Amino acid sequence: MAKASQYYLQYIHEASGGYRATWDPALPLQIGDLVKIDGFGVLNIFGSLADKGITPAVRTTASPLDWKLSSQQGIKVNVKLAGKLPVATSALADADAGFNIQFDGSNSVLFNISGYKTTTITNLDEIETAVLALYHDQKWDTDLLIISNLVHADAATIIIADKGAASIDLKAKANIQAADLKLTDTSLGLTCTRETGSTTQFIALDGLTPLYKVVGLRGLFSKHLDTREAGFTDEAPAVESPALREIEPDFF
Repeated sequence: MAKASQYYLQYIHEASGGYRATWDPALPLQIGDLVKIDGFGVLNIFGSLADKGITPAVRTTASPLDWKLSSQQGIKVNVKLAGKLPVATSALADADAGFNIQFDGSNSVLFNISGYKTTTITNLDEIETAVLALYHDQKWDTDLLIISNLVHADAATIIIADKGAASIDLKAKANIQAADLKLTDTSLGLTCTRETGSTTQFIALDGLTPLYKVVGLRGLFSKHLDTREAGFTDEAPAVESPALREIEPDFF
C-alpha cells in the first residue's frame, strides 16, 4: 500500500496549498507534537513541546464548511436515496440509501472533510530561541519536527483507488430518511457493502486530524527553524543567521 499512501500524500500537498496529509488519517495529532517522518511519509510521535518545557501560543479558526478535494475528473459519486433505482454499476437495493462511487483510473483520491478547525502556532520566534538553547545544551534531536499547523475535522471520508478502475457501494443504516445525504455524515452509519478494484477507505470517521504542517531545526553551520511543508529530504542549505525559511519540496 506504499504506492497508494505516497500518491495520496503528494496529491494532498499539491491540492491543499502546502499541507501534509496525515498517514494514516486516523492517527491523532496535537499542535506542538514532536514527530519524525519516515521515507514513506509516515509519522511517529516522540512527545510534545510541553515535554521540553516549551509552551506554544496558538490561534484557532473554525469553518462550518466542507473541504472537498478530488484528484481526477473520472470520479463519480452517485447518491442513492431510499426508494429510488440505483445506478447500473451499483448493487444497492431499491430500498437502500447510500452512495455508489466510481473511479475510472488508478491513483485517484476522494477527500471530504466537514466542520474543520485550523490551529496555528503564533510564537515560532520564541520557540526557535528555546529550541536553539536546547540544541546547544545537546538536549534536542535535530531529526525532530514540530507540528506547527493542524486541521481538525468533525468528520472525514477519504478513499484512495490505487490499481485501475474501482467501484464501491456505501450503504446507510436502514432507518435513515434523509433527503440529502453527505459522505461525511457520521449519523448515516455508512458501511462498504461491495467493492470492485483496489481501494483504501476511511469512511465517515469523526475527530480526525487529517492535515498538518511542520517546522524543524536545520542548517549546517547556523541552526534555524525551517518550515517543512513537503518532501522527505531533511537537509536545507546553510544560512548566515537564524531565520524561518520556506523549503521547496523534494518528492519521493
